[in-house]
Amino acid sequence: MTSRRRLRTRYDRPEVAQEPVEVRPVSPFPAPPPADDAAPGGTNGHEAGTIAKEGAAAAAPAAAARRPRRSGLGVLFVLVLALVAFATGLLVFNDLVMPRLIHGIGSVQVPDVRNLTLDQAEQALRPLNLQVSRAGERFDPVQPRGFILSQDPLAGTEVRGNRRISVVVSLGEEFSSVPELSGESQRSAEQLLHSAGLRVGTIAHAPSDEVGEGLVVSSDPGAESVLPQGSPVNLLVSNGAGEESFVMPDLVGREIGGVRRQLESLGFKVGAPPGTPSIGTVVAQRPAAGARITRATEITVQAAGRMIR
Repeated sequence: MTSRRRLRTRYDRPEVAQEPVEVRPVSPFPAPPPADDAAPGGTNGHEAGTIAKEGAAAAAPAAAARRPRRSGLGVLFVLVLALVAFATGLLVFNDLVMPRLIHGIGSVQVPDVRNLTLDQAEQALRPLNLQVSRAGERFDPVQPRGFILSQDPLAGTEVRGNRRISVVVSLGEEFSSVPELSGESQRSAEQLLHSAGLRVGTIAHAPSDEVGEGLVVSSDPGAESVLPQGSPVNLLVSNGAGEESFVMPDLVGREIGGVRRQLESLGFKVGAPPGTPSIGTVVAQRPAAGARITRATEITVQAAGRMIR
């Protein structure tokens, strides 16, 4: 039977009572060589171990402080590099790209398109690579409807192609309708005309039995007439009711006493020529029969002194 030789390892040692071993933290710095006896200079092994621990503890914070500093420098370097790249790109864009985009389109002089229609303005701007844009409308008493009143930019301005020229187009002359003014006070009629865009023309006064004093009798032109804005409208204003007028009757042949009483009861004044009889039949009268008279008219009658049949 073949004998096997057992390999002895370093673990196959006689069991010997071992002393407790102190567990020490691992230090990034090499520990000094152990010494059984006193180290040179009078320091034993225990004291040397203590010094090594203190040195490792002092060196650990320094190493930890160095690591963030290196990381911060790296981030700062990346930021500086990004800023330099951005500034370089901006300069290239402004100096190379933008000039080609802008200056690649030539500049032209804006023509005068006022007093033209929109179609005529488009035809004038098309060869210059310009476009017309309708910005608004307004009434104008001079420029006919559909013609351009103003433009922006003004004629002669240097602009680049593809620019829009804004224009304001005329609506022509504005018209207004005369409001109904009959029966309105003069002040109210003036306000109504002003609101309609018209103005007060000549104001005449006359007596009227239809409306009271100070009220408008009629207007010229009449209500609902269409006039250009700013046109004058004449007014006729009442002075109040006028005096009643009558037709002088034929009094000849009538008894003068009865005639006198009748006329005086109507408010007329009746007289006779001096030295004429106050009785008898009327032989003459003034005003003559058929004349228009008022209550202020004085009537004169002459009697024959006797009754004439």
